[in-house]
Amino acid sequence: MKSVIMAGGFGTRLKPLTCLRPKPLVPILGKAMIDHVLNNLEKSGIKEHILTLFHLPQMIIDHFSAEDKIVDFTIEKEPMGTAGSVKEAANYLKETFIVASGDALTDIDVSKAIEFHRRKGALATIVLTRVAEPLEYGVVLSKADGTITRFLEKPTWGEVFSDTVNTGIYILEPSVLELIPAGRNYDFSKDLFPALLKANKPLFGYIADGYWSDVGSINQYRESHWDVLMGKVNGLVPYIDDQAQIDATALIRQPVCILANAKIGPGVKVGPFAVIGEGAVIEKDSSLSYTIVGNRTYIGKRVIAEGAIIDERAYVGDGSRLLDGSIISQGVTIGEQSLLTPKVRVYPEKHIGPMSIVNSDLIYGSLERGQLFSQKGLRGKLHSDLSLDTITRTGASFVEATGANSLATACDGSDKAKLVKRLLSAGAMAAGADVYDLGEQVLPAFKIGMLRRETNGGFYVFSEGESVAVRFLDAKGCYIDAAKERKIENLVKTGDGLHPQIEPGQLFFVPNPLEDYLKSFPELSLPKDTICDSMAGKRLFEAIGGNDQAKIKVQISTSGEDCRIWDEKGHELTTAEKEAASVYILLKEKKEAVKVPLGATSMLEEIAAELGGKVERVRLGLCYSETSVIPWHDAFRLVSLFTKYQEEPLQQILEKLPKKVQLVKELNCPLHKRSQAMLQFALEYSKECQEEAGLVYKDQSGFAYLQPDDYKPLIRLTVESDSMEMASELVEKISQKLR
Repeated sequence: MKSVIMAGGFGTRLKPLTCLRPKPLVPILGKAMIDHVLNNLEKSGIKEHILTLFHLPQMIIDHFSAEDKIVDFTIEKEPMGTAGSVKEAANYLKETFIVASGDALTDIDVSKAIEFHRRKGALATIVLTRVAEPLEYGVVLSKADGTITRFLEKPTWGEVFSDTVNTGIYILEPSVLELIPAGRNYDFSKDLFPALLKANKPLFGYIADGYWSDVGSINQYRESHWDVLMGKVNGLVPYIDDQAQIDATALIRQPVCILANAKIGPGVKVGPFAVIGEGAVIEKDSSLSYTIVGNRTYIGKRVIAEGAIIDERAYVGDGSRLLDGSIISQGVTIGEQSLLTPKVRVYPEKHIGPMSIVNSDLIYGSLERGQLFSQKGLRGKLHSDLSLDTITRTGASFVEATGANSLATACDGSDKAKLVKRLLSAGAMAAGADVYDLGEQVLPAFKIGMLRRETNGGFYVFSEGESVAVRFLDAKGCYIDAAKERKIENLVKTGDGLHPQIEPGQLFFVPNPLEDYLKSFPELSLPKDTICDSMAGKRLFEAIGGNDQAKIKVQISTSGEDCRIWDEKGHELTTAEKEAASVYILLKEKKEAVKVPLGATSMLEEIAAELGGKVERVRLGLCYSETSVIPWHDAFRLVSLFTKYQEEPLQQILEKLPKKVQLVKELNCPLHKRSQAMLQFALEYSKECQEEAGLVYKDQSGFAYLQPDDYKPLIRLTVESDSMEMASELVEKISQKLR
C-alpha cells in the first residue's frame, strides 16, 4: 500500500517557525515532523510514499535526498485543496491507498483502520479520534457500525454534536479519485466527503485509539512537545543522548530531552519540560524550563528562559531573559542582558543589540541598539525600528514621565513626519494632555512658538534619510535629559496601560506659528545661495529673504538645527572652523565672555586671547534661555551671524585662524565598561582633566576630548594639535592608556 502525504501548506499559524522552512520540516524533538509521520506509517508496513508539495518544495525534496525511503513527489503549480492535490498523484494510485497530513503528530496504528476499511467494504474511511474541545476541528457523527451521518467544520459550542473529529488520515479506494474534478481547488472535508454522504456512498468513520495532535499552531506545537515528554506518544520516548556533554554540577529536572552533542555547562538548570537540540550549547548558570531549544543553538551564561521557543542557529547573549511565550526564530542574535517580554516573536535572522527590551514582535529590520532613544531623541525606520504601536505608546509615556498637561508639536512637512506627529499626539492626548499643533516648521522656530504658549514641553518630528527622528523638549525648550529618556523608554517597554479614569486631552491647531520666531529675531539674514532640506525650512527662508551681498553658500538640515557652509572660494568649513569663525565674529563685535561647548576646538582660547576676549567651556547649549551660548542648534541664527558680518570675507577670516590638525578616533568599548574607561582616563590625567559631559585634556602637545557614545559600544576621542605628527602621537598615547 502507498501513502499520499499532504505537505504543501504555508504553516501560517506556526509563524515565525515557518518563515524559512515549509511546515512539515518544523522540528519536534530535533526531527522534522514529516519524518515522524512517515515513521509511524512504516510501522504499519506502508513503505512507499508520495508527497504533494507546493510551498518551498525543493527544501522537502532536499530533505529526503539523503533518506533511505521510497518517496515520490508531485508539485502543485497553484493551491488545489487537499483532495485536489491528491488528484495530482492519480497516476501513481492504482489500489487502496492512505492519505495523511504532513504536519500531524500521531501514534495511531493505521493498520487497524485499513483492516476496518476492508471489512466494511468502504469507498472511503475517515480515521477519527476523540478530543475534549472539538471547536478547532471537523466534527464527525457516525453510527455504531461506523457509517458517517453528519459533518460540521469548526463548530461553536452550541453546534457541537460529537467529540469525534477528523484526523486528516483517510483510507481511500482509487475510484474516489474519479469523483474529484481535475484542475480546480477541491477539499476532502468540505467538498468530497459531503458529496459522498449526499450520494449515499459507503463512507465510514473509524474511531482510533492512540495519540493524535494537529500541530497547526504555536500553542499546539508546545503542547505536542510536553505530551512527548510525559510519555503520551508511543514510539517517542524522551531521553538524554549518550553523546550529550553534561557538566557534573548541572541540574536536570525531568521530564527533559537532551539530544546528541548538546553541551550543558556548569551550574545550568534544565527542565522541567525542556528540549535541548542536537549540538546546542548552554553556558554556565543558565536556566531553561518549559523551553524548546533548536539544533546548533547557543545560549550564553546566566540566561533565563521560561516557556520560550529558541529555534535553530539562534544566539542568546549572556544575562538575557526570555519570558513565557517568546519565540526566537532561526539565526536570530540576541545581545547580552536583553529582555524579551511574554509572547514576543522575533522573526528569522534578526539582530537585537545588547541590553534591549523587546515587547513587540520584531518582523522587519533589526533592533541595532538596546535603547529606544539615541542621541537627542528618538530615531529609526518607520514600521521596522519604530512600529505604530511603539510611537503611540511613546507619546503617552512622554506625558506620564513628565507629568505634562499641555504639549506643543510640529514637523518638517514630510509625509512620514506628519504620520509620526499624529501618532505621538494621539498617545499624548490619550494620556490626558492637550496638544497644540504648530504645523510645519523647523525646530528652532518650533521652540520659540512652544515657549510662547507656555506648554509643559513638546516634540518635533522630521525625516532624516530613510529614518524618522523625534526631538523631545522640556518646558524651557531644552532637549529632555537622559534620565527622562530612560523613564519614557521604561514606560514604553513595560507596556503599562493608562488609568481608565483619564480624560483624553484636546487638539488645538495654531495658525501662522512662524511669526513668533521672526519677531524674536527680526534681523536674521541669510545668503541668497541657501538650500533648505525641508519644506518648513524653505518657507522660513522665503519669509526671511536672501541677501545678495553675501557670497557664501549654505545648506540647512531638515530640522534646521545644523548646516553646511562654503566660503567665497568654495571651501566647506569643518565643524572646528565654524566654531572658530563664530567666536572670532562674536568677539570682534563685542568684547565679552562667550560660552562654547565643552568639546569645541582648542583654537577658541587662542582667538580669545588675541582679541582680548574670553571663552567659557560649558555643557552643550541646548536651551534658548542660554542666549550667550553659540547657537549650534539653530542653523538660521548661526548662518545669519556669518551673513551679517561684512567687515571681511569669510575666506579671509579662516586664513587668520590658528592652524590645527584634528583627528577623531572611535575606540571600541563594551557598554558595561565605559565608566571604567572614563575613570581610568580621569585618574591618569587628573591634573589636566575637566569632567562634564565628557573629559577634556590639555597639555603642551595638544588638546583631547573624550566622550562615550550614549548607545553604541564605543568611546569617541577627538584630538587637536599643531601638527599631524603630534596629534597622532597624542591619539596613540591616550589609546594605549585605555586598552
